[in-house]
Amino acid sequence: MKSVVIEKFPLFEKYEEKEKFFTVLGLLFTRQITLAKAAELLEMTRGDFSRVLKLMGLEYSYLSEEEIELEKKISETL
Repeated sequence: MKSVVIEKFPLFEKYEEKEKFFTVLGLLFTRQITLAKAAELLEMTRGDFSRVLKLMGLEYSYLSEEEIELEKKISETL
């Protein structure tokens, strides 16, 4: 059964490509794959994939929320 959300997603033409994109996003944001692997699976450069994420308003970080806070605290002391 095809998803209406996936079907209407404007980035790719074929439904299968759109579905793959959302699957890869899920894997990326659950930290099962890296940004580089996600880009590779989608046959994009890391830079292009990062730009797509940014244009979609999706923020991705290699760091966890706790690591981000620690990095901020450390940088403030410098």
